[in-house]
Amino acid sequence: MTFDDVFERLGAIDRAAASLLAAAGFHSDRGLSGTVRPLMDPAEDIFLREFTENLLESLELLHEELAYLGSPVSGEYRLEPLPDGRYGFFDRNGTAHRLSCGRVLEAKIHDRYGRLRWARCRIEHDGSDYYLWGHMALPLAGLTVREREVTP
Repeated sequence: MTFDDVFERLGAIDRAAASLLAAAGFHSDRGLSGTVRPLMDPAEDIFLREFTENLLESLELLHEELAYLGSPVSGEYRLEPLPDGRYGFFDRNGTAHRLSCGRVLEAKIHDRYGRLRWARCRIEHDGSDYYLWGHMALPLAGLTVREREVTP
């Protein structure tokens, strides 16, 4: 089995999950809509509703993660400190892209086994400097990063 095989099967699961989410009127912000009728036993209904909403929320997350992985990478760039104190990079057109707190990107890092790999990270600020959440000791200057062209 290859990664292509895995993602082909995940795509089939995702399509079925999207159909279920739509039919149930589920969204993690609102829970289940009125399209799912309650049972005669209120205690059982509450139990099943909570379990069902947890499962549907996992399916919604699966959909979001697959959409993220399916989004094209915009390019690879090197982070550098900018004159305003932020970090950023310049794209192929020479346009500066300043990073701010909460911005998600992928950084090429060495993991705990010494392997070079991409890691999805978030930029944060500790009051004195910017850092990658989960990789605070990693210097940002010179770090190779990339972003995905994710549409909301």
